[in-house]
Amino acid sequence: MRKRGEIFLFLFIGAFIGSDLRYLESLIFKTSNGFPLGTLIANLSGALVLPFLIHYLQDRYNLSPRVVLTLSTGVLGSYTTFSTFTADTYHLYASGHWWLLFIYLTVTLVGGFALAILGNYWAAGQAFNDYAKRKRGHNND
Repeated sequence: MRKRGEIFLFLFIGAFIGSDLRYLESLIFKTSNGFPLGTLIANLSGALVLPFLIHYLQDRYNLSPRVVLTLSTGVLGSYTTFSTFTADTYHLYASGHWWLLFIYLTVTLVGGFALAILGNYWAAGQAFNDYAKRKRGHNND
């Protein structure tokens, strides 16, 4: 039971950090035309960072499952927001902003997928660079 309590505590701390970052971002990227730029940036940046976290940082720094869970589910899970995406989508629909709705849906879905792929390539590139540095350092011995 103690281990579960620790996990919930770490998730709580991660969610606290992620939600605060999300709120700060919503203040910075507020638009006057009703376009949900803050939500878009949060979701796209999360789509980029999550694969990098899982495929590179976890292995490179030998992160424990608890740290990965805290960063992925806690921080990124509360920083990115499907519920706000859904509410923003409905708001654009209900207010008749058809072009903004189309742009928002397209950029979020296609852009999120593309950035997730980019995050995977970023992780692979970093891993390759680390390997090449180690290999060069080993050959100089």
